Amino acid sequence: MLALHRPFRTGRTTWAVLLFLVGFAALIVFVSFYYLQPAMLAALDATPKQRRGLAAYSWLLMSLVLFILLVGLMMTFRIGRFFFPRSAPPPRKTKYVDAWAESARRMETPPRE
Repeated sequence: MLALHRPFRTGRTTWAVLLFLVGFAALIVFVSFYYLQPAMLAALDATPKQRRGLAAYSWLLMSLVLFILLVGLMMTFRIGRFFFPRSAPPPRKTKYVDAWAESARRMETPPRE
């Protein structure tokens, strides 16, 4: 039996996942260095009211980062195709042809002699 070779996209998903992970790691590093470390240092000398403010901003930032993570995962793995499938045209009816009638139609009649 002949093996049928299906063409498949080599590496398309792998590159998308790798790019997503690198981008998300860069986002986490950026947030850590430019917000979380200064916020932790500021919380050492802050009043209780200022600490609540820092906590609120930190929760907001964490929810924003998690939202970006969720949306990025959905875009990377194309989860939307399961929820919003594309409309496919209706399948065509198979046309069954009578082989004998078709061969008779194609046959050339010999000339009369």
